Amino acid sequence: MRITPSYDEQLRKSLLAEFGGDTEKADELTRGYQSAFAKLKKEVYPYIRATEPDLTDHGQDHVRTVLRNLMELLSDDGMIKTLTGIELYFLGMLVLFHDVGNLYGRENHHQNVSQVFDDVRGTSPSIRREKTLIVRAARAHTGLAADGTPDTLQDLPIDEQLEGRKVRFQQMAAILRFADELAEGPERTSHFMREQGLFATESEIYHEYSAATNVLIDRPGRRIVLTYEVAVQKEGGRDERTSKLLTFLKFVFDRIGKLDQERRYARFYAELLEPFRMTEVRFNFHCGDRVLETDLEPIRLNDKIVPGEQDFDPAEIDPSYSLDRLVRCLIAKCLEEANHDT
Repeated sequence: MRITPSYDEQLRKSLLAEFGGDTEKADELTRGYQSAFAKLKKEVYPYIRATEPDLTDHGQDHVRTVLRNLMELLSDDGMIKTLTGIELYFLGMLVLFHDVGNLYGRENHHQNVSQVFDDVRGTSPSIRREKTLIVRAARAHTGLAADGTPDTLQDLPIDEQLEGRKVRFQQMAAILRFADELAEGPERTSHFMREQGLFATESEIYHEYSAATNVLIDRPGRRIVLTYEVAVQKEGGRDERTSKLLTFLKFVFDRIGKLDQERRYARFYAELLEPFRMTEVRFNFHCGDRVLETDLEPIRLNDKIVPGEQDFDPAEIDPSYSLDRLVRCLIAKCLEEANHDT
């Protein structure tokens, strides 16, 4: 049975190729990545939960899930061949640091990477370039862009350089953002804490969502598969149980829509994610120890459009193209020209 090399192992091998067999440089960068991970695991990740105890997991396990997602998004067999060594290094570092701002609270966490980075990586002038790129890309994994829209990736340059090598910067940020979005599942919550009602009321639905969600990144199949194992409350009155299930399913549907938007958004900015043309969604429902039988077929959300299905209205993109407004404006200008000529 073939064992896929770890991210660290692939990183060093790719760095050796990147720097022409320069083992000193490859080892320096590999050690930098490994020592950053070790320090974050010991001194930062455990304390995010202490700061934000009601969040789903944003610590070491979450980081490992995002790293695994990267490998599955970028390869059919776990061997990443589409990135250069320096891109693997940058993307790995970005994964390590993207959520550390939660140490200072959830709000604006993507804006609070700098201080943790300085403590972990140091403040040497040789590290400043790396810091600049990590901070800028981490800010783009959520929040708002400079124009006030959620299109944060538009603010990033297509390419940057690190260690004298080109980095497809915008694509790296898009890949991190999507890999992070896909990092959901029962491992992000605690069954015991949920059963004991120890999470804040407003956070319970996020933990319930994590507990129900299963994600498959199927690159050969060109799809993301979401399978939800939903528990239907067995005890209580009909109205209470109906209300709870309705609320949860509406939340799930919203999250499905968001994830599929993120899929299309990431593909727009990252051609490396081009294979993922569909989000497939499946539901299973449990009541006590029974799996309920339903006639629900999988939902498939894709980018296909059939010519003639949808009218094109440019005014929906730019109101200046409203036909009534545009025609009135042009006729008025033409009349002005005619009057001027006479």
